[in-house]
Amino acid sequence: MLRQFQFNTPKPRSTAATVALFVFGLILFLPILALLLIAGFFASIVFGVLMLFGIVSTKIRSLMKRDDEGRKNVRVRR
Repeated sequence: MLRQFQFNTPKPRSTAATVALFVFGLILFLPILALLLIAGFFASIVFGVLMLFGIVSTKIRSLMKRDDEGRKNVRVRR
Protein backbone atom coordinates (compact mmCIF):
# COMPACT_ATOMS: atom_id res chain seq x y z
CA MET A 1 0.00 0.00 0.00
CA LEU A 2 2.83 2.40 0.77
CA ARG A 3 4.44 1.84 -2.64
CA GLN A 4 1.31 2.95 -4.43
CA PHE A 5 1.51 6.41 -2.79
CA GLN A 6 5.26 6.57 -3.08
CA PHE A 7 5.57 5.96 -6.82
CA ASN A 8 2.26 7.62 -7.79
CA THR A 9 1.60 5.32 -10.70
CA PRO A 10 -0.45 7.03 -13.43
CA LYS A 11 -3.91 5.62 -13.91
CA PRO A 12 -5.22 5.20 -17.44
CA ARG A 13 -7.83 7.82 -18.31
CA SER A 14 -11.00 7.09 -20.14
CA THR A 15 -11.58 8.68 -23.54
CA ALA A 16 -14.29 10.90 -22.09
CA ALA A 17 -11.86 12.31 -19.52
CA THR A 18 -9.23 12.87 -22.23
CA VAL A 19 -11.72 14.69 -24.43
CA ALA A 20 -12.91 16.75 -21.46
CA LEU A 21 -9.35 17.77 -20.60
CA PHE A 22 -8.67 18.68 -24.22
CA VAL A 23 -11.83 20.81 -24.47
CA PHE A 24 -11.06 22.49 -21.13
CA GLY A 25 -7.53 23.32 -22.27
CA LEU A 26 -8.83 24.61 -25.59
CA ILE A 27 -11.40 26.84 -23.89
CA LEU A 28 -8.80 28.12 -21.44
CA PHE A 29 -5.83 28.75 -23.75
CA LEU A 30 -7.48 29.77 -27.03
CA PRO A 31 -8.69 33.19 -25.79
CA ILE A 32 -5.30 33.87 -24.22
CA LEU A 33 -3.56 33.02 -27.49
CA ALA A 34 -6.00 35.18 -29.44
CA LEU A 35 -5.42 38.14 -27.10
CA LEU A 36 -1.65 37.77 -27.47
CA LEU A 37 -1.93 37.71 -31.26
CA ILE A 38 -4.22 40.76 -31.33
CA ALA A 39 -1.97 42.67 -28.92
CA GLY A 40 1.10 41.85 -31.01
CA PHE A 41 -0.66 42.97 -34.18
CA PHE A 42 -1.69 46.33 -32.73
CA ALA A 43 1.71 46.84 -31.11
CA SER A 44 3.43 46.32 -34.47
CA ILE A 45 1.07 48.82 -36.13
CA VAL A 46 1.71 51.43 -33.42
CA PHE A 47 5.46 50.81 -33.63
CA GLY A 48 5.39 51.25 -37.41
CA VAL A 49 3.41 54.49 -37.19
CA LEU A 50 5.74 55.92 -34.55
CA MET A 51 8.79 54.91 -36.58
CA LEU A 52 7.40 56.58 -39.70
CA PHE A 53 6.61 59.70 -37.67
CA GLY A 54 10.20 59.77 -36.38
CA ILE A 55 11.66 59.35 -39.88
CA VAL A 56 9.43 62.05 -41.37
CA SER A 57 10.15 64.50 -38.54
CA THR A 58 13.89 63.88 -38.91
CA LYS A 59 13.69 64.52 -42.67
CA ILE A 60 11.72 67.72 -42.16
CA ARG A 61 14.15 68.87 -39.48
CA SER A 62 17.11 68.22 -41.78
CA LEU A 63 15.48 70.18 -44.61
CA MET A 64 14.81 73.15 -42.34
CA LYS A 65 18.27 73.02 -40.80
CA ARG A 66 19.96 76.36 -40.28
CA ASP A 67 23.65 77.00 -39.87
CA ASP A 68 25.23 79.04 -37.08
CA GLU A 69 24.38 82.39 -38.65
CA GLY A 70 20.73 81.62 -39.36
CA ARG A 71 20.92 80.79 -43.06
CA LYS A 72 19.00 77.82 -44.46
CA ASN A 73 20.82 75.11 -46.43
CA VAL A 74 23.86 77.25 -47.22
CA ARG A 75 27.35 75.86 -47.09
CA VAL A 76 29.96 78.39 -46.10
CA ARG A 77 33.46 78.03 -47.51
CA ARG A 78 36.17 78.68 -45.01
